[in-house]
Amino acid sequence: MRTLKLAAHDMRHAVRDKLFRNNQPMAVNLRYALYHAEARRHWKPRGIGSSDAALAKEFSENGYLALPPAAAFNGSDVAHQTDELFAKPANCHTLMDGAFRLIDGIERLPSVMNVFDAQLEHVLESYFQSHFKIFGVYFYRIVPTPTKPQSSFLWHLDNCPGPEIKLMVYLDDVTNDTGAFRLKKKALTDQLRSKGFRNRNQIQRVQADLENGATTEIIEGPPGTRILFENGKVLHKATSPLREHRDVVSFVILPSDIPWRVHFARHRHLVSTNAGACVDPWTDKPEQVGYD
Repeated sequence: MRTLKLAAHDMRHAVRDKLFRNNQPMAVNLRYALYHAEARRHWKPRGIGSSDAALAKEFSENGYLALPPAAAFNGSDVAHQTDELFAKPANCHTLMDGAFRLIDGIERLPSVMNVFDAQLEHVLESYFQSHFKIFGVYFYRIVPTPTKPQSSFLWHLDNCPGPEIKLMVYLDDVTNDTGAFRLKKKALTDQLRSKGFRNRNQIQRVQADLENGATTEIIEGPPGTRILFENGKVLHKATSPLREHRDVVSFVILPSDIPWRVHFARHRHLVSTNAGACVDPWTDKPEQVGYD
């Protein structure tokens, strides 16, 4: 009986992956299709120049896009504040060995919203062809793990609805040996999907492809470096630093039928504790609530 249940689960996952590139229920994917179509009808493009549209196209084609720090983002000041906050254990939630999350991050560091400058807004709206909104904001610290010096996170795809994307912003000067973020381009990710790779438990099927450094994009940069990525469509991984630590803030971004600043003003008290996927974009219902 257990074998039959596992086979049925794998078959369901394979069908969903083929149809939607995720393992969310069909009802969730259909809600997003309807909502995104409605959001596009509400949108009137303004101020998007050809260079921002070209960046949005590059993002869509590759599945990721790295942007320099926003002018209004004071990287050194935010890094200093982040260090002070993570230094107090009461402010932190332990996720796993070497990984911590800041509690109530956006309430403690509201200036981080300065990463959303006009260029980023235009790129996002051009990409979605609609307004966008912020569903979650999460601050993370990753530190070296001396007992497991080669320890690193696994290559994976997030199980999220198709329109969901993420923005990662470095809060430190990040280099290869301090835990730079790693991605595989969307075209290669699609090839690995065709070989049957869908989750962390199937890494053996494509191990050699994943270990190929020539196809791995390693993003280094100063505080404020911004990385947009299609988290459900491009393989990605965090890596434990060999020295110091890596602080980042991660934003979950969805299409919206209203401008992001209006939505954020109404929902900012929820974005630190929304967890998992947003299962209903009409109501912003989270899959879970909490810090895990």
